[in-house]
Amino acid sequence: MKKDKSKEKKGKKRLHTRNAATRTTDQKNDQLLTRALENVGGKWKLRILLSLSGKDSLRYSELRNRIAGITDMMLSQSLKELCAAGLTERQQFQQIPPRVEYRITSKADGALKAAALLCDWASHL
Repeated sequence: MKKDKSKEKKGKKRLHTRNAATRTTDQKNDQLLTRALENVGGKWKLRILLSLSGKDSLRYSELRNRIAGITDMMLSQSLKELCAAGLTERQQFQQIPPRVEYRITSKADGALKAAALLCDWASHL
């Protein structure tokens, strides 16, 4: 009888340990997803990154023309946030009229791969 109880306790202990490990993994994944969405979440940021991919650099007006429906305020704000996150770079040329170009950084490669997977997934919906 005692052996059965000890086996039962060990089984419960393993289950508790496994659940704690699963909870820890879930919490870590939640934190990572939160960080990713802070950097590329929202309606416009991934669209901006996709517009910049495959190009050396684009001017602000070229970006605005490529992304249908985006306002100047949203494009400007999103570009600032993407630059702050290190996903894009801004280069300003000292000339008249002023010229500013944006390019994607290597840090954004993972976001582009994730966006491609999302597009593939959406094509099957």
